[in-house]
Amino acid sequence: MKAALQGLGWFFLGLNGVALLFVLGWAFTASEREGERAYAIVFLLLLLVYASVGGAALAFSARRRSLPGLWCSTLFLGLLPVGVAALRIINSL
Repeated sequence: MKAALQGLGWFFLGLNGVALLFVLGWAFTASEREGERAYAIVFLLLLLVYASVGGAALAFSARRRSLPGLWCSTLFLGLLPVGVAALRIINSL
């Protein structure tokens, strides 16, 4: 159970890393005239903090082999990818 939960947590952390790279690319290509770059940088910083906190909690819980810690960190890391997927599915209906 712990190994599966830890693997799922690392998977969600990887998805957050992909999202971080996507927002970084958006920050580099954003238009400065309409203030889009400011939005991109704010989202980049928020996502960086989100992934850092979740990743640190996951690594700490995995090192201590704490099942409640793994549950919480995996849930925290999974909120963003699952939420984005749900919004994408709802918008395509």
